[in-house]
Amino acid sequence: MKRVAAAVTAVIAALAVAAGLFAYFQPVRPDSAYETAGLLLGAPGETLWVIGEAGGDQDAVFRALEAVVPAPFALRCATYPDLPVQVTRFTLERRGKAAQAQAELLADGLAHEATEGMTDPLEKLRALHDLVVYTCAYDERTARGRDELDGFSAPFTAYGVLAEGKAVCAGYARAYMLLAQAVGLDVIYITSNEMDHGWNAVRLDGQTYFIDCTFDDPVPDMGQYALHDFCLVTAETLRRTHTWDEAFYEGLLDALEKKLKKYANCC
Repeated sequence: MKRVAAAVTAVIAALAVAAGLFAYFQPVRPDSAYETAGLLLGAPGETLWVIGEAGGDQDAVFRALEAVVPAPFALRCATYPDLPVQVTRFTLERRGKAAQAQAELLADGLAHEATEGMTDPLEKLRALHDLVVYTCAYDERTARGRDELDGFSAPFTAYGVLAEGKAVCAGYARAYMLLAQAVGLDVIYITSNEMDHGWNAVRLDGQTYFIDCTFDDPVPDMGQYALHDFCLVTAETLRRTHTWDEAFYEGLLDALEKKLKKYANCC
């Protein structure tokens, strides 16, 4: 009887805690990691309490955020195993805010200058691809691990490309995202654990195109010269050299497309 009573007491306590959390923090129940990421970006203090497994996959939420946030960040997660339902607290912690602000200013000016007079989105995307390749030299030293740097250091950021002119693939991809956003184009950042590499994608008129500025930048650097082997290629072409979670990123592009259509219909 004592064990039963203790178990009942524990359940009641857990329910009381859950009720208190729900009342105070007003958690949400997203249908997917994509929705969680979107809600988190709009939440006060970029902190969100999530109920359920569908939107509580921490790795998926991180990848969704990484794909659309061109700034370095950390995602803090906490779960509460004693509760009767899964509850996860997500907090987005942005890093290098001053450097990112400078990168955003540079991106705005450079992107508009590079695409001046252009109306075709594909033409703009090609111009921005060339701008990144011209501006940046691949940082072989960092890529080979000769410097002990973390993922928030300049070579992994848009700042490294736009302000210092030297970066690795993460920096290339984030700079390209920032430049595209400056001219109103929704480009995402794709990462591949298998390749330890990152690049970009965009959805235009129902077609997904991929852009890998890093692979199109000759090593050693050749200044004002850019390859175009990986500029606006289809998935069929990219599969010859790259591997990635296609379903995840196509799902993300679907979610972004739906969001844009909803916004266009209501405003």
